[in-house]
Amino acid sequence: MTVNNGLILTLFILITTSLALGYGFGVKARRLPFTAEIGFSQKQWQFLRWWVKLALIAGVLLPMCLLALDWRQTSSWVFWGSYLLIVVVQLISERAFSRWLVPSVVVPIGFFYTAFRLWQLLDGFTQLTFSYLTLMGFGIVVLFWAANLVMLMVMAIPTVFVSSKSISQS
Repeated sequence: MTVNNGLILTLFILITTSLALGYGFGVKARRLPFTAEIGFSQKQWQFLRWWVKLALIAGVLLPMCLLALDWRQTSSWVFWGSYLLIVVVQLISERAFSRWLVPSVVVPIGFFYTAFRLWQLLDGFTQLTFSYLTLMGFGIVVLFWAANLVMLMVMAIPTVFVSSKSISQS
């Protein structure tokens, strides 16, 4: 069974949504060692603005171009369609939950969706037929999401995580 199977996609969305809700309510109730706000410095916010633009190009526009280049392949439609569906669900989840619950919920949502997206891409590598150009584009997409996962672990998670001692003193 492939990752881009409808059942796997649905289960992932349901589980990640449940975790995001648990995170949001847990942070609001001060039961989890995370902050409601994202504590980025001014330099980090500047970097993030640039990073989001790069994400739009490497994570959305480039995959759309790769789909257009291989539009005759059914496997390409299935793969890139599933990929883009997950991107759209992530963006909707981040927007809705950060407004409804706590802004910092975008960090765990981004982490889980990025990890899943990398799994999708690894699975897609075995499903798709590549020309040199599409292989290069695919590689750029994979490298971007791997870098995004590192960025989340190095920059974003530390800004929302607080020690459990701090939470018990509140």
